[in-house]
Amino acid sequence: MALLVSLCPALAAAQAQPNSRVFDSGGVQIRYVDQGSGDPVLLMHGFGGRLEFWEITGIAAGLTTAGFRVIAYDARGHGNSAKPHDPEQYGDEDVEDALRLLDHLSIERANVVGYSRGSGIASQLVAQHPNRLRSVVFGGWAVGNPVETLSLEDCLTAANSLARGAFPVPLARALRPSGAPSPTTEEQAVVTRQLAAGNDMRALAAAFRAGCEAPRVTAAALRAAGVPALAIVGALDGMAPSVHVMAREMAGALEVIVIPDADHFTTPVHPEFTARVLTFLRDLRRESPQLRRQ
Repeated sequence: MALLVSLCPALAAAQAQPNSRVFDSGGVQIRYVDQGSGDPVLLMHGFGGRLEFWEITGIAAGLTTAGFRVIAYDARGHGNSAKPHDPEQYGDEDVEDALRLLDHLSIERANVVGYSRGSGIASQLVAQHPNRLRSVVFGGWAVGNPVETLSLEDCLTAANSLARGAFPVPLARALRPSGAPSPTTEEQAVVTRQLAAGNDMRALAAAFRAGCEAPRVTAAALRAAGVPALAIVGALDGMAPSVHVMAREMAGALEVIVIPDADHFTTPVHPEFTARVLTFLRDLRRESPQLRRQ
């Protein structure tokens, strides 16, 4: 929880990328950045985040230095993108935003790296549009989540809390390992203030509610898609047990990396996260040099 307390204000205070642009996605304005050259990598941040998340964690810089073209964007309801309050404007529309951005940039196929909620959207992309992906990295996420670690009732309770501007206790409980202490009242207050300062809480609540009620992607669907996949999770992440189940169900079709002593919030800033993503993408590029010409 400590990192979340520090990461939220860092995201809220982060200066907007000077080279950011905006495009129209089905009537909703989406902010994005497009930098570097080479194989395209689409970065999809987690709940409550924004595209600067990838700068703060160092992943964007690592990818561009390694010769990849990096595209990151603020998911609708987040950052400097438009913020609908209707849950119907999320879910399927989140998936369409990613596709529309690739179309806007004339990118036929991209590598996708997601974290948490971003990985959930990425999973829908894999299941529904595998022809648009070269590979996918699922960070801090697994099939079935958040339902297996967060019941539908608790998920909707968390959405209602967000709509009131309150701390989503059930979500925090789901993201911590079994037996770990709950965030203190002071930590809850700090995170809630910072989350509210950088976001529209009604929009976040709508986005979260849509995720609670969205159809679930199965491991079988991901396996059948045939997209090279990597999952990275912290050993102390409440999602870790579901990641291991997903790995068994996708045996041979999913590589899993577990980062020791990392939780849901420390994993994306851990040096091993960036290193593993780079190794995965470099190996794919080396094995399929023809992709560089697409």
